[in-house]
Amino acid sequence: MRRRVIILALTLLAGVLTGSCQEKEEPEEEISASPGVIEAKAEIASYHIEVRSNAKWTVSLSSEAGWAEPDRLSGHDDASVTVRVLENPWKDPRSVIISFTTAAGKTAAVEIRQEGNAQGGDTPDEPVLKIGSYNLRMSNLDTSGDYTWSIRKERLKQSLIDCKFDAFGIQEVSSDAQAWLNSELSNYYTFKYFSPYNQSGTGDRAQGIGFRKDAFTLSDWHFFWATDTPQIMSVNDVGSSGSFKRGGCCCILTHKASGRKFFLMNNHGCLDGESNKKSAPHYEKMEKLYNPDKLPSFFVGDMNAGTSSDAGSVYMTYTSYWKDAYVVLDATKRMGCAGTYNGYANPTGKSRIDFVFYRGDKLEPQLYTCSNKLYNGLYASDHFPIFVEMKFLK
Repeated sequence: MRRRVIILALTLLAGVLTGSCQEKEEPEEEISASPGVIEAKAEIASYHIEVRSNAKWTVSLSSEAGWAEPDRLSGHDDASVTVRVLENPWKDPRSVIISFTTAAGKTAAVEIRQEGNAQGGDTPDEPVLKIGSYNLRMSNLDTSGDYTWSIRKERLKQSLIDCKFDAFGIQEVSSDAQAWLNSELSNYYTFKYFSPYNQSGTGDRAQGIGFRKDAFTLSDWHFFWATDTPQIMSVNDVGSSGSFKRGGCCCILTHKASGRKFFLMNNHGCLDGESNKKSAPHYEKMEKLYNPDKLPSFFVGDMNAGTSSDAGSVYMTYTSYWKDAYVVLDATKRMGCAGTYNGYANPTGKSRIDFVFYRGDKLEPQLYTCSNKLYNGLYASDHFPIFVEMKFLK
């Protein structure tokens, strides 16, 4: 009996030891990047960074890095990253730090130092910024074919990157799309969202504001419903298309490089025409409430209204307070197509219902673009993105 007990004990011990040997600890994440410093010429050129790692990693850039463009935003294990450095138009040198970070927070950094341009100008104190709007279309509306979210989102991502927005409003942002934006574009933009379907402002069927995380800081974030009780969630868009809750969100952005501040408000207008007319005056009220210092002001979004000049129209209500950048610029400074809504079917747009409105004597629009670019013949959304290159005067 004793012999059997000993044999059994030895067998169990051997099993434990074997199992312990088979359990391998996950290796500690490691990452490095070389060279540590890149001395870049003033001319446009590409430079290579060698990343060595045993894990997945993401790429991020420090402030004012729009002139340095890595060819990837993420990777895993060992890889080469190519960074295109744009020509420096200024006399002063500039620098940026590119960081490679693992999920565990291990980081490797490379500094790019670009020399100044002897023939360049002085660094501007009158920045030109791209202010825009993009209706992304709800991710659950298309359930088959090339426009299902799982397929379309890759085109949408490329479209957002191609636009190179500085700050912009977005509409029709589902919970899934919010998570996707925060993940896929986190190295470019910070996003803030507002869902009018929740008193807290969080959740599905949202709108929002995106801005370059390297270029701006945000303050004074607010949201509201376009009614006489703007802080109380309510249905204010009732018609043949259904019942909806509509409102807006706004903030103040500070441009890090120049110190310029401006007010930005986003809207997704009512589908019902009469509801839209009733809601429209509330946006001016909210602008005056949340922009008491009368900073340069932008009002952007899918207004769900055209450019009717009839008295009391939504467009006339808005343009009695703000200016329509598209109208201010002559035809030679309007790029792309006129119509902003395409319905997945019209490459030149059906109607202009997305707008960039502005207010302030220190703002001067330079160029308007409605980007009707297709991706392998397919649309990124049922609206085209729009943006205005706006100069901030002294």
